[in-house]
Amino acid sequence: MSPSQLEIKVRALQRLVKEEGYYQQELKDQTAHVEKLKKDKDVDPYDLKKQEEVQQDTEKLLPTMYKKIAEFKENLEEYIKSYQGNEELQDAQTAIKKQMKY
Repeated sequence: MSPSQLEIKVRALQRLVKEEGYYQQELKDQTAHVEKLKKDKDVDPYDLKKQEEVQQDTEKLLPTMYKKIAEFKENLEEYIKSYQGNEELQDAQTAIKKQMKY
């Protein structure tokens, strides 16, 4: 049986939040790596520059992720308001509550 629209919307929001967590961890790891390279006197300046670019790319990506999460959350909230089906809404409401910071 294929997933319902409600399930699709809930899973999409959950996936985005999970992805945002991965990017946060990547940024943390990359920042630590760049700091380690800065302390190393034998590091190639080109390597350091490239690693800083990776860090900046991840930083630039996060605001877009926050915006997408907020959009998906709002979309799910609107869908729930007009929902006429017989599925349990607990998962959807839980997913929305977990995303209150967005």
